[in-house]
Amino acid sequence: MQALSLAANWPERTQRVLGIATTARHSAQNIAFHEVGRQAIMADPAWAKGDYYASGQSPDKGLSVARMAAHITYLSEAGLTEKFGRRLQDRDAKSFGFDADFQVESYLRYQGISFTDRFDANSYLYITRAMDYFDLAEEHGGRLADAFRGASDVRFCLVSFDTDWLYTTADMRDVVHALNAVAAPVSFVELSAPYGHDSFLLDVPALDRVVTGFVG
Repeated sequence: MQALSLAANWPERTQRVLGIATTARHSAQNIAFHEVGRQAIMADPAWAKGDYYASGQSPDKGLSVARMAAHITYLSEAGLTEKFGRRLQDRDAKSFGFDADFQVESYLRYQGISFTDRFDANSYLYITRAMDYFDLAEEHGGRLADAFRGASDVRFCLVSFDTDWLYTTADMRDVVHALNAVAAPVSFVELSAPYGHDSFLLDVPALDRVVTGFVG
């Protein structure tokens, strides 16, 4: 998002933009998942309306749930099924209680708890809100092509993943069409990877080749 914003608002300072698994604005579904996370944080009594720093406590339970919800959006159904399926976690039978019976439950709980060691809850609230408000078309009169009107000399390489349902190939094509409308030089590729949005973080050799070709 910052890379696209830089090209749109400061094209004279931009030579090349490599946009991987991104979007020009959040969808209603993106905003909805963020709101679930924010409400989880604010429902934690330790949040104290954001003034928790002097109390010695922090809303770790709420932040953990927020991270769990967000982490689901980074993955794909196929990836989750392949990695976890319905396999049980360290047990031979279901407990029929509320422990983490399934491996996927244990994985999400770990992701949530570990996140609280390295992230601040209020930062999470403000960053997710900033992402929800981000809308390049709205910033430039409602037409995305106008956002890139001054970026016709900037080179763009845009990459999406076929299993990414957070920032979809359709989202990326909207950016490509806007760039085409102002005759900006842009290359675009949809890569196949089973990891969902997290594909850009993981071992996808095709992505390595695209990046090397663009920045090399």
